[in-house]
Amino acid sequence: MISIEGLSKTFDTQRNRPYLAITDIDLKVGDGEFVSILGPSGCGKSTLLYIVGGFVPPSTGVILVDNKPVTGPGPDRGPVFQEFALFPWKTVLGNVMYGLLEQGENRKAAEKRARELLAMVNLTRYADFYPKELSGGMKQRVAICRTLAYRPKILLMDEPFGALDAHTRVRLQNDLLDIWEQDRKTVLFVTHSVEEAVFLSDRVIVMTRSPGRIKEIISIDLPRPRNRAELLVNRKYQDYVVDIEKMMENPVDEAAH
Repeated sequence: MISIEGLSKTFDTQRNRPYLAITDIDLKVGDGEFVSILGPSGCGKSTLLYIVGGFVPPSTGVILVDNKPVTGPGPDRGPVFQEFALFPWKTVLGNVMYGLLEQGENRKAAEKRARELLAMVNLTRYADFYPKELSGGMKQRVAICRTLAYRPKILLMDEPFGALDAHTRVRLQNDLLDIWEQDRKTVLFVTHSVEEAVFLSDRVIVMTRSPGRIKEIISIDLPRPRNRAELLVNRKYQDYVVDIEKMMENPVDEAAH
């Protein structure tokens, strides 16, 4: 579904000095695969996601989505960011319907789709609420529903649960996996949490510090559907978390990798 070859990105700084954010990225993500990207702050995780989304052009390399070159944003790729970015003047229902109406869906069909999604994340009774009346976790569930509404093939998620408290974060991780199990969209998920990456993913990409390169790709061989209580006492899960934490703590970047 996603093919990246020879990708690099250089930004121009205010002092007109080039800054190499990521370099030599080669990655393939299969249809329906859940892949998380880990790495130290500033390693280019989000930059990589924005390039796949078409929001930032690459400096070199080729990015194909469903065998087509990425030339800009498109409805086949649905972004979900840490900032909820909901329209404050629209209700929960209005926010979820927005993308569908913009694409020309008739109002009745758009409302039906929106209400189905809100029911899926237990927000039916909040359909007529406004964003300011919701908790952070609720806002993020609305943001996810708004993206899912127009049926993108790929979800691009940039630390979507990073600003939430631990309890809410765990609940939304479970919600996300429940949603993913239903239609197995391709997911590219940026996070700082090793435990979150292992719990959610089929594969985990570990990046070096800036300029970001792929340091290691770890396949997560754990049964699905995932049950958190069972995984917490699963030795294999524990080993994945410990091994990846050690990779993250290693200060030596494998520039020649």
